[in-house]
Amino acid sequence: MIHFVLCDDNSLHNRTLCSHLNRILPQLPAKTDIALMTTDPNEVIRYAQSAHEQTVYMLDLVLEQPLSGLDVCRAVLQADPSAYILYVSAYAEYAMDCCQSHAFDFILKPYTLQRLEMAVRDVVRQALRAKPAVPLQVTSGTIISVLDQREIYYVRSQREYVTAFHTTGNITWRESMVHLQQRLNAAWFLRIHKSFIMNRLYFQSIDLYMHEVTLRGGMVLPLSRTACHLFKKEGIQLPGDY
Repeated sequence: MIHFVLCDDNSLHNRTLCSHLNRILPQLPAKTDIALMTTDPNEVIRYAQSAHEQTVYMLDLVLEQPLSGLDVCRAVLQADPSAYILYVSAYAEYAMDCCQSHAFDFILKPYTLQRLEMAVRDVVRQALRAKPAVPLQVTSGTIISVLDQREIYYVRSQREYVTAFHTTGNITWRESMVHLQQRLNAAWFLRIHKSFIMNRLYFQSIDLYMHEVTLRGGMVLPLSRTACHLFKKEGIQLPGDY
């Protein structure tokens, strides 16, 4: 589970951000929730000092409190070094200070839903990569390899063989797509074409007119008509849904 904590001194801004996250989080390939939404930075620090799972803190910079967002960030990271900080602020002049405070990202208000979704997807992907490996054992010829499923961009089939396009290179072995799909993490991998399975951790955009899916890094994969319906069923928002 990945928890989100929201802190803005404007309760309306908190509610707006919460509403946007409620649209984005169900689409992600991870269990997530909003654990805390508050206007009190001290409440955020107390949360960080308690025992909990991986947490992403979304902080405003200028708070109507003695503490600033930067102060809260420092206190949070001192209590929970594994925390991720996303600043959501209208004060662009503080962006450099935010980078120096080891924040993961800086989202400038007013933001678009697409910009927010990109930042949230990136931080969730990074949090998942920090967890223990999710192994996939494959046999290519006489060589047995163990791949981390989080590092596989996509899989392509050609007759009785499949190729995994991986962050460390490509590897081909003999296996049916049906059998392989049963061995892959169903929360991450989605079959988008008879010959392609994509990793949702790297999903970036979809072009319904061209029947293509683009992954992070510019990789473009074909999309079948049947998969278009699967995207909607799985809750992945498409361009035009915003």
